[in-house]
Amino acid sequence: LYGAIVDQQLEARSLAAQTCKHRRRLDCFTAMLALLVPWGLFVSVFAAVSFYMHYSAPLTTMLAAACVCLIGMSLAVTSLYAWTVGSDRRFYRLYMGMAVAVASSLGWILGDINFWQYMQPSYHIDHLATYSNVDPSSQHLWSGETVPARGGRYQDAGKIYFSHNAVLDRNKAASFKDGNLYCVAPIVNPNCIDDCGFDFWAVGINCCSDLAADFRCGDYNSTRAKSGLRQVVETWRPFFHLAVIQAEGFHGVTSRHPLFFHWVEDPVSELQSWKLSGYRVFVLVMISSFIVNAMVLAPSLKSARSSAN
Repeated sequence: LYGAIVDQQLEARSLAAQTCKHRRRLDCFTAMLALLVPWGLFVSVFAAVSFYMHYSAPLTTMLAAACVCLIGMSLAVTSLYAWTVGSDRRFYRLYMGMAVAVASSLGWILGDINFWQYMQPSYHIDHLATYSNVDPSSQHLWSGETVPARGGRYQDAGKIYFSHNAVLDRNKAASFKDGNLYCVAPIVNPNCIDDCGFDFWAVGINCCSDLAADFRCGDYNSTRAKSGLRQVVETWRPFFHLAVIQAEGFHGVTSRHPLFFHWVEDPVSELQSWKLSGYRVFVLVMISSFIVNAMVLAPSLKSARSSAN
């Protein structure tokens, strides 16, 4: 009888040890899922909204991001319900549901910011035309007549390489203030004396004076700067147009079809730097989000184990 009791005790201890071992393995696996799944979802949504997919298929990208966010919120709601009714393994369900909802929403918001700040302008300029040896002040017609250069001929310009004698006329700079200071200065050919056009403008934000003609935007102080990258941010364009109207009033010039450019030495390198900035943001956010998720998960697991004990 004693031997049978001992055998039963040993069998019970063996079964308990196997159960605890299985539970520890299961907990480790679930913890890894709680660490990697929200992070992977955040990175995926951020990348989809940040990069070329958003530019080439904006509606599809937004619908996909919205669906992911709705699924995340649905998981959060069901996990909260599971927590209130006290279902099995409710901590992991709650953490996973809340983390997926937060990760998908933040991935959409931060990815959208990165897209519009860095990637969308560079993609848009890539799809526009490139013009070389453009005289910013005058143009020669096929009939031999010389007329003022008009921006209407270059409405699809993304990059313009101006003629070698093009300069910024900083003496005719102007600005318009509406919170930020929107600065403009005409790009001109100083050899043009009469009947000159003023349709090409270098622009910038908060890089000039609102009291005097003092333009300090882009590569304004470089003698090698003879090129322009199109300013394509739609929300800024009306303010630059108002600054041009200010310049017309101050300096007596006329601009019929003003086009706005960032004044640079090398448009290709400048455009590449915009893209690299977007990629750097992506890498930084990817690493930071993993660290933040790990820092939130670790004390949450510790708290959950303490509560269970």
